[in-house]
Amino acid sequence: MIHIACCSNEKLAPIFGVVVTSIGINVTSDDVTIHLVHNSLKPRTVKRLQKIADKYKVELDFKQIDTDILKDCYFDKSKHYGDIMMFARLLLSSVLPDLDKIIYLDCDIVVLKDLQSLWNLDISDVAVAMAPDLTFEDKKSLNRLGMTSGYYLNSGVILMNLDYWRKHDVQNRVISYILEKGDKLIYNDQDALNSILQNEHKVLHIKYNYSYCYFHRLIGVSHKEKIREIIEARDNPVIFHYFGPLKPWSLGCYIPGKELFVKYQKLSGWSYKIIQKHIFKRIVYTLIPSLKSMMWENKTYIEGWENYYKNKNL
Repeated sequence: MIHIACCSNEKLAPIFGVVVTSIGINVTSDDVTIHLVHNSLKPRTVKRLQKIADKYKVELDFKQIDTDILKDCYFDKSKHYGDIMMFARLLLSSVLPDLDKIIYLDCDIVVLKDLQSLWNLDISDVAVAMAPDLTFEDKKSLNRLGMTSGYYLNSGVILMNLDYWRKHDVQNRVISYILEKGDKLIYNDQDALNSILQNEHKVLHIKYNYSYCYFHRLIGVSHKEKIREIIEARDNPVIFHYFGPLKPWSLGCYIPGKELFVKYQKLSGWSYKIIQKHIFKRIVYTLIPSLKSMMWENKTYIEGWENYYKNKNL
């Protein structure tokens, strides 16, 4: 049995439907349960998500939570597509008390291959296993957090040892750090997990958290020893993660890998227009403060295709 957890609100529910579809099609293990942690799903949304899960023979477990414990966790709404539920991943050891292990996935991903190899990894002596986030200037992020070595890790895909979290009070340690640092954190829960668990983690292969961003930032990777791994992940990704300011559902936006999202969106039965409409207010809300970043990203994607083909046969 593979257990997967996602955290969503009503606005992101159609995106989560795409995640369920990709898991149902590509995870070939006999038993898969997806635990959806939420705080605001409408009954009709629950019914629609259950219909997708039934179609692809995936067990869906809805967990509605009280987010009061997270109410004082700071995040900048102009920089995030989600809401307070972005911190809900930190509560999984409490929300799922009968589980010792979970694969946490953000909603802006598609699963492309079976997850059994990820599930089978030994993390008995650590809290988490996460992939390096090499798309950001990770050495600067490490310095910003006072870390002197290792990689800056991405929290969009986490293999979590929930038993370890309970025994070592990880939930309270991470949340306390977020409350203490407040607006000094840039990537919120991700910064906190990197700082608190810098000596309590294992590093995943990038194929488990591959991003479109690597198409144009390969040459600029600060850890040159990871370039070969990035190329391997590009050719054989297990999980494709759309982190960054541009999303495959953004109006008028093309990014490498968008066709994968559109493929599973169509199979989910959720209209692409409905998905765009569902989160249109969030796009507008974040558009102005993100415009400069988005213009830079689109420019580098053009340059990135040259980089992609230059390294295609490496």
